[in-house]
Amino acid sequence: MKSSFILIFLTFVFACSNGAEKETLKIACAANMQFAMDSIVDLFEDEQGIVCETTYGSSGMLTAQIENGAPYDLFFSANAAYPDHLYDLEKGEQPFNYAKGRLLFVYPKIKQYQSVERAMMDESIQRIGLADNRTAPYGMAADAFLEAKNLKTNRLDKLVVGESIGQVNQYIVTGAVDVAFTSYAFKIKHGDDYGYIEVDQSFFDPILQNAMVITNQEGVSSEAAKKMVDYIQSSKIKAVLNYFGYFTD
Repeated sequence: MKSSFILIFLTFVFACSNGAEKETLKIACAANMQFAMDSIVDLFEDEQGIVCETTYGSSGMLTAQIENGAPYDLFFSANAAYPDHLYDLEKGEQPFNYAKGRLLFVYPKIKQYQSVERAMMDESIQRIGLADNRTAPYGMAADAFLEAKNLKTNRLDKLVVGESIGQVNQYIVTGAVDVAFTSYAFKIKHGDDYGYIEVDQSFFDPILQNAMVITNQEGVSSEAAKKMVDYIQSSKIKAVLNYFGYFTD
């Protein structure tokens, strides 16, 4: 009788421990980082046992959500300005740099363009994809390049603006645009499916991708967020970021 009671008790304890909720980390992440972040989150969840809920979008859109109280624990931006703005509003801890981005021009590989300028002069190109220069840092970089090269004014009617790099990537793979400006990670994901030209970084401000821990209304941050901060700066995850085309040093 006693052994039966112990067995029932242990079964109950085991069931309760199995049913216990795992720690959850809510991440707001710039859309250019989706391919890399999906891989990083898989590794983090396996090693730390923390469930990650990741929302992707333009850095500006995510910043507006955080300003309005969205319950994120961690914000990965595609530039330094948005985290700095949130820090000034006392929405989180001191921002830090986790990567430097690279702007890529994508085109059908049958075209074999030698430069972005030549591609933009091609009269057969009717739809040019780029992210919104008001809220997406990669869109800002693309716009700065076009302005510097005097390639924008006569092609305004051909520009197809995506809310984020994620949407631009959808435009590319669905054929909604003929060519597009996106992040270098697109090349790693899609390989030989397209032609690529890396855009000269001297024509736009460096894409310094910064992150920050978001605090709640009491100014308290998540322990899970702090673990991810350490993780993202580890040599292992820097190697993942490098693989997806980001600079980390």
